[in-house]
Amino acid sequence: MLPLLARKYVYRYLVLAIALPVVARLCLYGARKIEQRAGSSTKTAGALRRIGSFARRRSDRGRHRDISPAG
Repeated sequence: MLPLLARKYVYRYLVLAIALPVVARLCLYGARKIEQRAGSSTKTAGALRRIGSFARRRSDRGRHRDISPAG
């Protein structure tokens, strides 16, 4: 069993590494399907698209920290 301090960081990592990209993908997929059915953009589809793109940006944020700028 992990100590309490380590467990907090492991859970945070699991949420950011696994759950957040899944939520982002599901929101973007739902927005696309709603737009296909409605024939145009709706408020619900727009909200899902914003949530999905925000979640995707947050999940991609940690991936690019290791890359240093050239120069």
